[in-house]
Amino acid sequence: MVYLYAYTNHKENLDSLRRAKALFDALQTEGIECELLLNEYRAQLLARDWGLPLATTIETIKDIDAVATVEDIIIIDSPEELDGKVLEYPNYFKKVIYIKDVCSNLTLNGAEIIKLNEKNNIFTEVNATKEDKTLFIYGDSDCNKTIIKNLEIFKDKNLDLYWGNYFFVKYEDILAEIFNEIIEPEDYYKAISNYNNIITSNLQIAIEAMANGSNVRYLTLETLDNCTIEVLNKLNIEILNKNINFSNKQKAENSIIHNINKEIVTIIKSYV
Repeated sequence: MVYLYAYTNHKENLDSLRRAKALFDALQTEGIECELLLNEYRAQLLARDWGLPLATTIETIKDIDAVATVEDIIIIDSPEELDGKVLEYPNYFKKVIYIKDVCSNLTLNGAEIIKLNEKNNIFTEVNATKEDKTLFIYGDSDCNKTIIKNLEIFKDKNLDLYWGNYFFVKYEDILAEIFNEIIEPEDYYKAISNYNNIITSNLQIAIEAMANGSNVRYLTLETLDNCTIEVLNKLNIEILNKNINFSNKQKAENSIIHNINKEIVTIIKSYV
């Protein structure tokens, strides 16, 4: 059995889940049985809306061995600290593949390390006709109410808004007065394929939208780390600093991003 563990938390973005969907679909295409491991029930419900089966819930990365056995292959996509018994996973399981996020410095000795970057990433490709509309995707969670604090910059910009899976219940009434249309989280893949223009504050979403042919810009509402800035610059994605006034920067070619789903599946096939 292949177990695919994606870190999910109501205060975080669902980057790991997005990559897990892409990998799960690729494994299914090859007829490889796979079980999804998640941390949080609302993420499970969204995953089901995205076409994934109901997952098994575990509390943390340290609980993988409560489900999987020594004969299993484990794929880990998580920013959690790697310590204790997790360091022994590569010696315990048949094979461990560790997905290293673009800006992560974590490493798991003995595992097959898949390092993501601006050229090689994991994403779902969706084919659809583009509409000349603009969608703002802040992310999946806004526990600090960052959008509310910056409402003025969105007024009269003719934007639709992607409703994050963990946005506050009463948030929508306020935001609906500023944005044209609210796009529900279950429609994420339809959105990144249909919208010609996407503004986001999430690096993984920027990469996925760009790879699906959208014209992407990154809106920074908080301080950006140097790694994110470096990746955005390499992708030629314009960074908007609390100011949604577009420059004439040329749209980057999505062909520079290579989808490595099949490469990971090839590694797994040699062990099943």
